[in-house]
Amino acid sequence: MTTPSSCSQHPSPPSCTPKLHLAQPYESHLAEEAAQVGKMAGYELLPWQRNRLEDWSAIGPDGKWVHKRIGDSVPRQSGKSVDGIIWATFAASAMGYKVLWTDHNYSTTCEMLRRFQEIFGKRPRDPDAKYKRFNKLVKRTNNKTAQEFIELKNGGVIGFSTRTNSAALGFSYDIVIFDEAQELTDAQAQAILPTTSSCTSQNPQVIYLGTPTRAGSLADKFQDLRKEAWDRKADDLTWCEYGIDDYAKAEDEAYWYEANPSLGLITTVDAIKIGRGGLSDLAFAQEYLGYWLPKEANTIISPAQWQACLIGEDAIPQGREAYGVKFSPDGELVALAVAVHPPEGPEYVELLELQPRSRGIGWLAEWLAYHAKQGCCVAIDGLSGTGDLCDRLEHLKAPRGYVVRAKSSEVITAATMLEGAITTKAVTHIESPALDASVLTSTRRTIGQNGGWGWGGDSCAVEAASLALWAVRTTKRNPARKQVLW
Repeated sequence: MTTPSSCSQHPSPPSCTPKLHLAQPYESHLAEEAAQVGKMAGYELLPWQRNRLEDWSAIGPDGKWVHKRIGDSVPRQSGKSVDGIIWATFAASAMGYKVLWTDHNYSTTCEMLRRFQEIFGKRPRDPDAKYKRFNKLVKRTNNKTAQEFIELKNGGVIGFSTRTNSAALGFSYDIVIFDEAQELTDAQAQAILPTTSSCTSQNPQVIYLGTPTRAGSLADKFQDLRKEAWDRKADDLTWCEYGIDDYAKAEDEAYWYEANPSLGLITTVDAIKIGRGGLSDLAFAQEYLGYWLPKEANTIISPAQWQACLIGEDAIPQGREAYGVKFSPDGELVALAVAVHPPEGPEYVELLELQPRSRGIGWLAEWLAYHAKQGCCVAIDGLSGTGDLCDRLEHLKAPRGYVVRAKSSEVITAATMLEGAITTKAVTHIESPALDASVLTSTRRTIGQNGGWGWGGDSCAVEAASLALWAVRTTKRNPARKQVLW
């Protein structure tokens, strides 16, 4: 059953509406009991967290969990781990369950261990324990690196693990919590999930907590789980997703409340702005506003293909340069890319700029004119700005042969050229969220009547890269030679 996308029972200012809330039918749950344990451990639940705990703890007529799989896609600065902490504490201390908390990064594992130590103490009879009632439950602890756990007298355990492709976890677990689930790979999941097959409760549960999977990431487990939820085919899954549905909304703070159910309650706009520092626009939209990249059925390049071409910034080659400029069809964006043809080895493409047209194009014309002394060519496409840019470059006395207005046939060739270079690993790139997103979400756009195609979808960045690669491969201009000016 898909419940209405609403949190009307517990409205939070100014909005508390998940994009999707999927839950199976149930009549009873343990949310009240779990919330009471959480309160004793110093945690107060927000309305949306309480709603999710009801789904997590739903019990069927057979006494088993209704939802054996749980997925929460909630932005940063929302407190999504609080439900996990409360649920693990309740399951271990009140039910004697063994719970594994697993993270992608060891630093996060250490932080979660610290938070549970605040509840249970660092050892039995810990004189510094903050909550004596929980410390009295502790039988033993292990603080050895990669072997951390808290074992309780009732048989309950909370173990901690940083994910790898192999697991030696020491216990069978009733509940596994995958924190940072957006980083979870199939291999890592396969190494851990078998630990639930022989759990003593015979009532296993797996919980995935994360933010949207990043562009170009090979970690697809969370994304696959999300697809199951949106397809509404699973009968053992509950899923809750908060976030914006349009990348353009990221610049409007009013939409931030739509994305983060805790904004205005335990976090502020200023806190999110601080978190934005150093992130690209796309990374910010994904991590702090819950934006999922559209996953088209007919995308051209797979994450694995694109990832195979990735290099570090210290490996960027030197060689002949050319540039590509693409104006988006709606006239809103302009992208500038560079391609490098080294003396040997694969070529290289990089997105240099992706700017709104509201900035004008004077900066772009000046940049291209200045770089004519080192770049052999610039290929330009897009009805909304090509003419104006070419006129400006002529006025700036760009060398003859430097500026090329790409024809439809050349745009087709450029798209095919980059696709082939990616699939054969004949081109490299560095990490670039905007270009990554463009490459991985672009589709085939038919051009003409003869089977030609170009990049479609959010394709401005990848088209600029294609034009740059085409230009560096086909131009005969040598910027080192004396040029005849227009």
